[in-house]
Amino acid sequence: MAAQHKQPWLGRPAQILLAAIIALALVRMALAASIGLTDDEAYYRLWALAPAWGYLDHPPMVAWMIAAGRWIAGDTALGIRLCAVFTSLLGPLALWRSAHVLFGPTIARRAVWVVLVMPLMAVGGIIITPDTPSVLFWGLAAWALAELHVSRNANWWLAVGAFAGLGLLSKYTNLFVGAGILLWMVWGAGNSRWLRSWQLWVGGAVAALVGLPVVLWNAQHEWASFAKQFGRAGRGHGWTLAYLAELVGAFVGLASPLIAALAIAGLVQAISASVRERSQAHILLVSGLIPLLAYFLVHALHSRVQANWLAPLYPAFAICAAIAVAAGVGAWPRRIASWALPVGFLSSALLYAHAIHPLRLSEYTKDPSAQMRGWARLAAELDAMRRAHGACWIATSSYATTGQLAYHLRGQAPVAQLDEPLRYVHLPPLDAETRACTALYVELERRHERDLLDAQFASVTDLGVLDRKHAGVPLARYVVHLLAQPRLGNPEADVRALR
Repeated sequence: MAAQHKQPWLGRPAQILLAAIIALALVRMALAASIGLTDDEAYYRLWALAPAWGYLDHPPMVAWMIAAGRWIAGDTALGIRLCAVFTSLLGPLALWRSAHVLFGPTIARRAVWVVLVMPLMAVGGIIITPDTPSVLFWGLAAWALAELHVSRNANWWLAVGAFAGLGLLSKYTNLFVGAGILLWMVWGAGNSRWLRSWQLWVGGAVAALVGLPVVLWNAQHEWASFAKQFGRAGRGHGWTLAYLAELVGAFVGLASPLIAALAIAGLVQAISASVRERSQAHILLVSGLIPLLAYFLVHALHSRVQANWLAPLYPAFAICAAIAVAAGVGAWPRRIASWALPVGFLSSALLYAHAIHPLRLSEYTKDPSAQMRGWARLAAELDAMRRAHGACWIATSSYATTGQLAYHLRGQAPVAQLDEPLRYVHLPPLDAETRACTALYVELERRHERDLLDAQFASVTDLGVLDRKHAGVPLARYVVHLLAQPRLGNPEADVRALR
């Protein structure tokens, strides 16, 4: 059992840290209200228009969060992102308490400072994606396990089950919470005693019951979401180190380089303490990290791992970084630590500044933030073209264009994607009268699908191209067609109205 720490919970260092958490949350709220939506956010907003038990790409929690935010703050950028800001406030507090009961107040405070300045977590405090609830409920499950470990109160299993189940409603990645618990049960001394506790089994039942809606949705839709996400494990391009190097580079950048170095050093120390000293606190920390980390490291040997997929582990990596500083064998950990927070803060601040005003903007850039710019003007130009040609609705063929135009044209014209109907099965179909009317088709030039248009419409007229611009700089080029005489007998022509 971890030693009880008698230092006051809200001493001066803790008060400063709490003020920093609140101040950063306020900054993130201001940014959330002022910068444009990403393509994925605009797409997830479409889910929130009609909250369901599941969706093609992910479980439903992100849609439910967006729906709650829109109910509070309206159909605005802030409303859509409000729950991301809230989790940036709650998540560090859960991490603080978890690290405090396991490793003491100093490591806890250091870990929270680290997580506050990690670039990935800084972005995650504004942009809402399925990682938002995934990281939150992973962290809350870890907190409940820490309380269970220290208190030996079996009732904490009920909280663990509830948070694990909510994680299953957030992202399939959270299945690895269960793998971490299993590893901890096998590895930790005396943990087998919990098998005789009814709370463990009821907690497991709670997790399964809370996560059941995702299974039911998949059962009703030919297991489409499971096939899409779990099928990644079997896809790849042969064994290569290229994707592994890419993953390591992404981690170094998104954690910030000095923090990444401390985190890896701390993880090595935590594993050593777990194996050699049988430290139960370290075993709990490492058990939560290893299953998901090992899976993605192996996955990266044959296929790309997106940088954000490791997001649930970043709070645990922050604890590892704090452990490395506390161990302080030699001067280098403290020297790195003295620069790690300023460098991480500067990196996050530069990201925020770039989101508000691009530091450098070039034509047809691949800058990820470019997707947030220029949509209002493009939507206005398209709506003017639609009216001039007597079109009733806007047609697209990608979820990104669909989501962005549906947000910026809300209340003016319906927007519908001509393919991938399962993405929008939760929404009502486009009514027959509108479907029979002339449509304006717009899509990225590189995603233009002329065969799709010819299959669904007898008349396809080229209207040229439009650029999405910011400050006069073209960011992306879109083709525009006028569509008429729909082939209504086409079974694939199932389009849903998005407003």
